[in-house]
Amino acid sequence: MNYVVRSGDTLNSIAARFGVSVQELIRVNNIAYPYYIYVGQNLYIPITPTPTPAPGGDVERRLNRLENRVDALREDFRRLDNRVDRLENRVTRLERAITPTQPPRPRPTGTPPR
Repeated sequence: MNYVVRSGDTLNSIAARFGVSVQELIRVNNIAYPYYIYVGQNLYIPITPTPTPAPGGDVERRLNRLENRVDALREDFRRLDNRVDRLENRVTRLERAITPTQPPRPRPTGTPPR
C-alpha cells in the first residue's frame, strides 16, 4: 500500500497507524540515516493481510472470555459497593458518638493543688 506523508507525520506515527515496525518502513523505503521524511513523500507500507477468523471458534472463545470478565467486574463492583456501605455506616456511627448530646462540663478555674 502507498501512503503520502502529511504534515505532522513521523515514521513512528505512520508505523503505529499501520501496525508495522519503524525498521520495516525504513528498510522497504530505503530511507537513509538520519531517517528524515517530508510532506508529500510517497512511502510504501508493507501490509500483511489480516487472516479472517475461523467461523465460530475464535469468536465464541473471545465472547466467553469477555462474558467472564464482565461477570468478574460485576462481582468486584458488588463487593466495593458493600464495602462503601459499611464504611458509610461506620462514619455515621462515629459522627453520632462524637457529637455531644450534653454541653461540656465546665473546667475548674484556679490552680490545681499540689
